[in-house]
Amino acid sequence: MDNRILYCSTDWVRDVCWVLMLYIWPQWMLNLIPRERSVRQYLNKYGVVDTRPIEGGGSAVICTKYGRNLWSGFIKVITDAHNRHQSWGGQFTMEDLRMSGHRCRIKREPMCDGSFANLLLDLSMLARLLLVDEFRDSQGYPISYIQELYNLMVSPTVGSCPSKAKKEKFLKFLHNHPAVKSPRAVTILISVVFQAYKSMGQIGKPKVDDLVAKTKLTTKDWRVDAALNSLLNKVLLFKYNDPNNTLASYAPNSCDLFRFLRNFQQHGGDANQGDKKQNISNLEELEYIASYRFPTFISMLIEDLVMVLDMQGMLQYAWENYTCSA
Repeated sequence: MDNRILYCSTDWVRDVCWVLMLYIWPQWMLNLIPRERSVRQYLNKYGVVDTRPIEGGGSAVICTKYGRNLWSGFIKVITDAHNRHQSWGGQFTMEDLRMSGHRCRIKREPMCDGSFANLLLDLSMLARLLLVDEFRDSQGYPISYIQELYNLMVSPTVGSCPSKAKKEKFLKFLHNHPAVKSPRAVTILISVVFQAYKSMGQIGKPKVDDLVAKTKLTTKDWRVDAALNSLLNKVLLFKYNDPNNTLASYAPNSCDLFRFLRNFQQHGGDANQGDKKQNISNLEELEYIASYRFPTFISMLIEDLVMVLDMQGMLQYAWENYTCSA
């Protein structure tokens, strides 16, 4: 008799526990699932841009990790659909772009075939939708590398029917565009690529020389832009055993700009000047000063290295570390 009572009591406790679990489970599960937001709500909740003071005056507006996640996440949604032979053919709106936590999705079903031409339509539409006011500076211009990514997506450097190799290189660069990487990752890439270049032999080095020489400059003399910032100007005028040098130690061509960017990343923080003043308050400044001044050249240089040399050989190590970075 006592055993039966004990078993009944145990069953009763178990049943009550199950009822309670069934009652609270839905709410508990809902708390675990991130609430879906529109892109506009995501922009309002998370800071997608940040303004950083630049030594010597002025400021740089840069993407935060949330801003970079927004672009890289939706680019991946579109290219993943392309890999499944699906596309929207550019037929989606801002309302279709949804965020679940930090995960991106397009609400509308992809009803078009996954041709490369349709992929380009999707990328173009995405760029036009995402380039909202939050990704612009106070004067209304797209910030830093975002303008370069926008140009790539709206006016891509490949046609609608590229070769398989060219298509793969285009997507390789798109997924690793400087706009979706931290300023630190980009500056380290430039530095390591230059180091790899210096280590190349008689075959590899002329190829890089030719590629860099053909990389277009946005101004006739990049040194004018560099001279506007005291840190950049210090590296620009640096000359061994001549601390009072007033002539630029670099030529106005793209090859010397490539060398300058590497030297700035390596030596821009040196604080020992004649007056012994500290040049910067934070080493992080070095990671976005050059990017703020030369985003077009840096983007084009990396694109050319990928599209022409595929970041292979001596460049492979630099590229693999870059692609693994945030």
